[in-house]
Amino acid sequence: MAGWHVADMGATIDALRELGITFNRYDGMEQDARGIWEAPGGGALVAWFSDPDGNTLSLSSDAP
Repeated sequence: MAGWHVADMGATIDALRELGITFNRYDGMEQDARGIWEAPGGGALVAWFSDPDGNTLSLSSDAP
């Protein structure tokens, strides 16, 4: 799995969605409407998506 740390998770997700990227949702993980999961204790924000070959990629950001 590869990932990128981004400064603004919401803006990055919105820009990628405009390009047709769909973010993954996982059973048992509380993700918001955009597919963002917040690590327990106010830690990192993470969202996952797949590349055309089916590899899972991620975005992460510090929690606000």
